[in-house]
Amino acid sequence: NINILFTDKTGTLTKGALEVVGFLDGNAHYLDYNLMNSKIKELFNISISVNNESIYDKENNKIIGGNITDIALLKFIKDYKVDYKLINRELFNSEKKYMYTKIKYNNHTINLVKGAYEVVIKMCNSYYDKDGNKKVLNKSIIDKTISDISRNKIRILALAINSDRETTNNMTLLGFVLLKDEVRDNVIEGIDLVKKAGIHTIMITGDNKETALSIAKEINLLEDDDIIITHDKLDMMTNEEIKEILPKIKVIARAMPQDKSRLVGIAKEANLVTGMTGDGVNDALALKKADVGFAMGSGTEVAKEASDIVILDDNFYSIVNAILYGRTIFKSIRKFIICQLTINLCSLFVSIIGPFIGIPVPITVIQMLWINMIMDTLSGFAFSYEPALKEYMYEQPKKKDEHIINKYMLNQIIVTGLSSAIICIFFLKSNLTNNIFK
Repeated sequence: NINILFTDKTGTLTKGALEVVGFLDGNAHYLDYNLMNSKIKELFNISISVNNESIYDKENNKIIGGNITDIALLKFIKDYKVDYKLINRELFNSEKKYMYTKIKYNNHTINLVKGAYEVVIKMCNSYYDKDGNKKVLNKSIIDKTISDISRNKIRILALAINSDRETTNNMTLLGFVLLKDEVRDNVIEGIDLVKKAGIHTIMITGDNKETALSIAKEINLLEDDDIIITHDKLDMMTNEEIKEILPKIKVIARAMPQDKSRLVGIAKEANLVTGMTGDGVNDALALKKADVGFAMGSGTEVAKEASDIVILDDNFYSIVNAILYGRTIFKSIRKFIICQLTINLCSLFVSIIGPFIGIPVPITVIQMLWINMIMDTLSGFAFSYEPALKEYMYEQPKKKDEHIINKYMLNQIIVTGLSSAIICIFFLKSNLTNNIFK
């Protein structure tokens, strides 16, 4: 009965397997990695391999640790070796949106920064061109190119560097790494099904607005009047303002972990049955707060413990299946209730009316036990094997305050129960049936 579902993009709507697909220099011109200027190539390799949480295990030919971005970067250059001394390191987090590493290399102190374009660009006042020359940075030109590339579902990672400085100010923009994560094959069908099921799906991603928009369009999540909003804008709005536009929000870009928890709280205040997906430690609060928390199988143990359901394959379509089976089970429970109460109403009516019409014991104790044993057992088995029909996804979600026994069920129980009771009395009193059995 979920009304609204907040879902991650990476690994849930997409395959979660980032791949390096290209490089740009500091002025946003395309570079061929194999034909790079030796100085620029060395700086790219140092930045990618050193300013990275992942480690390449050459002996076992596998990459250990780090997030999917770091894994993709290290997978590209693998065992590139740099002889350096680590001085300081600040790991990536969602608030800063960059990772910083300070090293001693060739008797120089070098600061390396890797992160979101809009954050890293503010640290820079110069850039390296494709020939390794340092020039004054023109941000307006780069902005347009980066925006155009982002619209093609490409994630852009900015790299910056400086030497013999103690801070991340006055950095030189080294260039950009382009990464792509393909959409899962069955996501479009899944999004279509949840739409038909009356479930409002909101994609939450750390990507920039243009990349998020292109992915949302590809999976048919967006409609003409839907809203894409970034964390910065969301942070300036009150809960009441968000509640007003919530039915139109489809994408949260550059999202922070606290956005999930806040949005779940707002949705629940609006009396919506809320679903939330997550995989990290920071997602635990939102997963716990949601009516239904979906943790990813590849996620942290904290997230799994805080959730209600663990999606082993990290696939959005598995969430769709969970909703479908949930609806099927609910329908089976209702069918079982109709069956049982109809039989019980019939038995009760016959047992009460019988003595008044000359039948002292219309149903014996053994007969009643037999009826209950047969009907409880066989109907329970029958309804437990009810198929999960896709047509159940075309119904609107039940309201939070809706009773299990609705008006339709009540009519079925009363009409069928009384009809069965009248037939039973007819068989007990009719001369025709008595003569036949005699």
